[in-house]
Amino acid sequence: MHKDIVSHPTRIAEMIPLLASALGYHDASGEGAGGIWFPHASLNPRGDHDNLLNHHPIVWRFRLPHDIIDSLITDKNPNGTITNSDLELAGGLLHLDAIAQYFDVREHTLLSKTDNLATLFWQRKGSATTINPPAYLLCLFGIHQRFHRYVPRHDYILGISNPMADDASCLFHLTDSQFLQYFHNKFPQNEYFRRGPIPSKTLSCVTSALRKKMCPVESLLVVSQAPVPIGNNGHRSQLNWALSPFSQPSRTKYKSYKSLDDAFVLENLQQDMLQSSLDQLKITYGSKLGRCSSQWVSLTHS
Repeated sequence: MHKDIVSHPTRIAEMIPLLASALGYHDASGEGAGGIWFPHASLNPRGDHDNLLNHHPIVWRFRLPHDIIDSLITDKNPNGTITNSDLELAGGLLHLDAIAQYFDVREHTLLSKTDNLATLFWQRKGSATTINPPAYLLCLFGIHQRFHRYVPRHDYILGISNPMADDASCLFHLTDSQFLQYFHNKFPQNEYFRRGPIPSKTLSCVTSALRKKMCPVESLLVVSQAPVPIGNNGHRSQLNWALSPFSQPSRTKYKSYKSLDDAFVLENLQQDMLQSSLDQLKITYGSKLGRCSSQWVSLTHS
């Protein structure tokens, strides 16, 4: 740890959240995980110069191995070892990797939304009082964030308002081309959806964590391509500051975002509307939820 800190000191921009540079939604099912990202133009693409203007939505999915599926706790399998929330948390890590493989996310804030409350507060706290899969997964979260140097923000979205990620985590009977065509037909965008492949080493790390095993750290430190060079005369586009942080999370200046059960509005995810959509937090950091039991809240309060 000392050697890593000396060679890679933490920059202030890796710690303080700005207005997000991408808005994403993820979900998991008994078959796999999936999600979608809407990147802002402030992100620098990886790859060749032809992709400079390519900020199309990224949709990804991962079908779980059979042994993971068979270990899921259900009514028919009460003696399983993996919960649905474990799968949701694993999907949250794959979700962050999906955009990190397409864009240079260093010192950018990424806003990721889930419809699973346990996953949300595990992600925000960054630790778990358990020896089960979440402990292994959260360790990978920390390694992944340090390597890619982004600032994660996690938020909640009602399940009924999360249809895109829900479909991405379920439609494994469709081929990749059918999958993309389905999204284009059901959720039409000005830009065509593109599939975000996740490196096999990352997938292996995440499935190992679900099996309560740690993979070699180097396996998680993978990027598909180098970012496009900006040039000496270039300009790195940035969004404005989102807050003036205080030391206490409960005093955050982030605005609370209230939504109805039908809060999913496809028009808000178009590129020209994306920036206003990025400044939406439904649950502010440091807040508690009345629907949670007092025991559960006390275990996860930071």
